[in-house]
Amino acid sequence: MPRRFVIPVLLLLSLQPLLATANAVRTSPPSSAASSQPDSTSPDEVFARMRLGFRADRARGQHLRYQFNFGNPQGGNWWIEIKDGACLIGKGTIQRPDATLACTGADWVRLSNGTLGGLQAFFTGRLHVSGNQFAAHKLDQIFP
Repeated sequence: MPRRFVIPVLLLLSLQPLLATANAVRTSPPSSAASSQPDSTSPDEVFARMRLGFRADRARGQHLRYQFNFGNPQGGNWWIEIKDGACLIGKGTIQRPDATLACTGADWVRLSNGTLGGLQAFFTGRLHVSGNQFAAHKLDQIFP
């Protein structure tokens, strides 16, 4: 495999669990009466679930900025900033992101629900990742 594809492939393989399980993040163990949470229907819901799944213990010492640019349908921009164990998530843009992920909002929801695979999205041009690939790889560790 040509070297220029190795890092994006590794990144997408590492993002696969994050994107496939963002809708299943819980702050406490499920009770026997609790049913599984429904799939996300918007990028807002995906980021709300990511906020719940944030692992501060894995983010200590990290200073990372992520930009998410979504085209229509369900377009818009989001950002995440990790600062030494703290996480800020918001709408809009952030200056000097370490990594930028771009796709349609609908594809981001499909990626998070597991109905669109990360590798498939990347190799068909539906998901674009730019910037520091290793910073992007850390998303999976910080938001398992």
